[in-house]
Amino acid sequence: MKSKSRSSSPPIKRAKLESTSPERQEAEENEDLPVPDDLGEDHCAICLQEVMDRTMIPACSHDLFCFECLMIWTEQSRRCPLCSQNIGDHIIHNYRSRYDYQKHYLPPLRTSSPKALTPMGSRPGPLPSRRFDRRRRIPREVRERSRREREERDEADRFERALAKRKWIYRHDLYAKHVASNSYTRFRPFPTPAQFAASPDLISRTTSFLRRELLVWMDLDVEFLTTFIISLMKAIDIRSESTVKLLAEFLDMDAPYVEGGRHVNAEHFAHEVYSYVRSPYKDLFVYDTVVQVIYISFP
Repeated sequence: MKSKSRSSSPPIKRAKLESTSPERQEAEENEDLPVPDDLGEDHCAICLQEVMDRTMIPACSHDLFCFECLMIWTEQSRRCPLCSQNIGDHIIHNYRSRYDYQKHYLPPLRTSSPKALTPMGSRPGPLPSRRFDRRRRIPREVRERSRREREERDEADRFERALAKRKWIYRHDLYAKHVASNSYTRFRPFPTPAQFAASPDLISRTTSFLRRELLVWMDLDVEFLTTFIISLMKAIDIRSESTVKLLAEFLDMDAPYVEGGRHVNAEHFAHEVYSYVRSPYKDLFVYDTVVQVIYISFP
């Protein structure tokens, strides 16, 4: 709940608005959030450097914070660094206009966290940003490290979700749908072994795909198999019978080949490699969003 008394807080900066439409007036009544003006002209109350991605605490409307600085602060305390009001469950950042901004909801504060940070000397009331306790500044390198760690966690989560999807595709016998080779799709004919061997770009793209795709199966030596398959593709088509038989030694160990039968995993794997190599995409995550799969029933 927003505090009604603001006597202990610095003056709230509000943007000057022209006359608004009824729709905007309704949105204003619903949100009633002041908008930071003079973006980029003030310094962060936490790091005392130029504000990066100005962030507001809706409960008290203080906005002299970098997003990364305030995120690090909220890991230790849920009170405003300037006035000690409760921050609430979210903060506002990434401003583009009065009606175009992003809410960031805060996770629950960890009970095992160190003692919550408080402004200088635990003294109540507002603190000018210039007098913020220098010992509690968050250096830019700390913010950068926190940002990198967050990005690495997000990337790891993204990779795990993508790998889970690939496992699901193999488990349900879903094959990448064929796409015609033309200037519109930018798909190309599958390269010959000589063309593949002569193209560092194809080898690099295929290596990235193989390293992820081989993780679908447990207990494989991914690096060895990646090198082995790249060598095979420089000499023979990935979908050839001899290549599939070699791959089956690793991918179909639980279902040995029977005359007249199929190497289910090896054939499926070869098809997926073939489909990716023909595509124009270098980013595996982009390819994942574009590729269409279909169920193929074999006799």
